Parts: sequence; structure tokens; C-alpha cells
Amino acid sequence: MYVAVFDIVQYDCPVVWLVEHLKDIKIIVTGANVAEISRGYEKIYVVILGDNDTFSKVLEKIRNYRLVRNYEVIQKKKDFIKMQMNIAKTKTMEASVFLDAVPLAPWIAKEGYERWSLGFHNKKLLNEFIRKVSEFDYIEKSRVEKIPDELIAEFSMNYMSALNLLTTELNKLTDKQLNLLRLALESGYYEWPRKTNIVELSEELGISRAAVTKLLRRAEKRIISSMLKYMSKTSA
Repeated sequence: MYVAVFDIVQYDCPVVWLVEHLKDIKIIVTGANVAEISRGYEKIYVVILGDNDTFSKVLEKIRNYRLVRNYEVIQKKKDFIKMQMNIAKTKTMEASVFLDAVPLAPWIAKEGYERWSLGFHNKKLLNEFIRKVSEFDYIEKSRVEKIPDELIAEFSMNYMSALNLLTTELNKLTDKQLNLLRLALESGYYEWPRKTNIVELSEELGISRAAVTKLLRRAEKRIISSMLKYMSKTSA
């Protein structure tokens, strides 16, 4: 399967329109029901992140926006609201449905574009999607990789473990640890033979060799133990 991530500026999408006009919000499209797309509309479920002032502005804008047929607030909290919206079909969504693209993650809208993660059964379908979208919308950035179907299936089967690895385990790395790891990797500390050492890293960062060693060891331990924990869960 060809897995593609696109940053798309959709000129007919209410969600993109909202984040273009309200700069400080991010919208997550958690699902889309396209059963009625042939009749000209689709149902989407969105999570809008922000505050009460943001939510008031969002509701005010979509209330009279012609591409939003109707909407319903499902849940409202201090820092987010969940909504169901019936919107006029977008050309990009229609292209993805027509070409049997597989949604692989929620859509994320911010700063005037929407990020789509899609799977395509062959390269011809991928290229046709890019061609169709480029006719009426603008692909700001894209990344494509060919990934075996069995690996995608394996990830799907172990989705909760992978999510835990990213959000609970690796998320515990501190900014100092991440910056040191990035510097060590880019400087060739993990090459063989090494292109730098602890002394040079400590001079680069302006901290003691003992502090560098301690930070690096703790970061490496976190990554190795987290990966081993993940592998033990997925191999069971």
C-alpha cells in the first residue's frame, strides 16, 4: 500500500475556512460519514480546541456559512467542543471516495490547511488522487512511502500499544534529553567509529561531562526500555 500524508488547502472546506479565519484554533476531524456524498453532502465529526471566546467565534461563523448545512454541539468542555456538522461535499473528499483511498488517521486542520493521511492500493490511484486534487485545491506539502500491507495490519492490531508508546512512554523524555539526543545523533556520537564524544558534547552544550553522561544514559534507558516493552506486547 502507498501511504501518503498531504497538507491540503481546500477552497471548499468549512473546516479549512475556519482555521484560515481564526488563526489560533486547531480542529481535529475525527470521522466522516460519506454515505450521502452522491447527494451532495457529508457528515463530519470535529473536535475544536480553544477556549470559550474561540468557540463563540466558531459558532458565529458557521451559523450563516452556506457550506455548513447544519450542526450540533455534542459535548462542550473548558478547552474543547465536539460537534457534528453536515457540510456540502468537498472535491477532495469526493476524489478520495471515488479512488477508494483508505483514511489512516484523523484529519488535522490548522493555519489554513488540512492534513490528510491516506492509503492507496496502487500507485496509479495515488497519482490520480494527486492529479484530481491539484485541479481544484492546492497540495502544500506531501510525503509518500510504500509500506507492506502486513505491516499496516500489524500496526492496526497493536494500535493501543503503539499509542501508549508514543503518548505515555516516549513522551516522558524531557526537552533537555531530546535536545541532547538530537545533537548526539547529528554529531555522529552513535556512528562507528564515533565522530564525537562526551567531552565535545559537553563543550557544545556548556554543561559538565557528568551531566551529559547522566542525561544521555537516562534518555537511552527510557527509549530502550519503552521499545522492549512495546515489542513484548506486540509479539505476544
